[in-house]
Amino acid sequence: MTVTLHKFGPMMGLPDPSPFCFKLEIYLRMAGTKYVIGHDRKLKAPTNKRPFIVEEDGELIYDSGIIIDHLEAKYGNLMDGHLTLAQRAEALAFRRLMEEHLYWVIVYSRWLDPHGVNHWKPMFRKLIGAPGPLIQIILPLAQRLVRKSLDGHGLGRHTPSTIWKMGIADIQALAYWLGQRDWAMGDKPSTIDACLAGHVGEIIRQPWNNPLKEQTIKHSNLVAHFERTLDEYFP
Repeated sequence: MTVTLHKFGPMMGLPDPSPFCFKLEIYLRMAGTKYVIGHDRKLKAPTNKRPFIVEEDGELIYDSGIIIDHLEAKYGNLMDGHLTLAQRAEALAFRRLMEEHLYWVIVYSRWLDPHGVNHWKPMFRKLIGAPGPLIQIILPLAQRLVRKSLDGHGLGRHTPSTIWKMGIADIQALAYWLGQRDWAMGDKPSTIDACLAGHVGEIIRQPWNNPLKEQTIKHSNLVAHFERTLDEYFP
């Protein structure tokens, strides 16, 4: 079976600038799932977000977590079948930490942090393929939507220094949790490794510095885990 993966595209030396798209593509390679990249920009998921996949029978499945759960169930838990129920619960808790909290600090670092915006702007322009004059209109509109989302989440209501501290605390928790293991749950990878590598990679591969990146690269085990994943699945 071959699925069609709809994502954004390569950036910053990574397969995708979205930790969710990157995570899903890592998973597809981990599980040995054959896939092709979809280039139909008109095709959208009901959530209007990426990633999503289209299976050979035409079924469209969206949300990276739901997609992975669907493929795991469909093909016999290729990556998580060896985990205990306690390990699955642990993995879910840390996945939520990354996707529901740390992710939003990454969003802040690109869209609202003044230093980050200067670097993200040309990348955003490349991402959507908009000409220079148009990006001057689109970017402020996008930033307003991002600010509204961050305020709704609650993170955006804090000062910049507090936002950075929150993100750094997430990174410290991940580093202490991973310890000296090669993979998050032992001697072989599972789906949580795709999530971990996806988020750490998006932080340390940003071609500019911020407090979150500076602290993340100090955790050699997180950096090594990301590089190990990249070497193994994107040689």
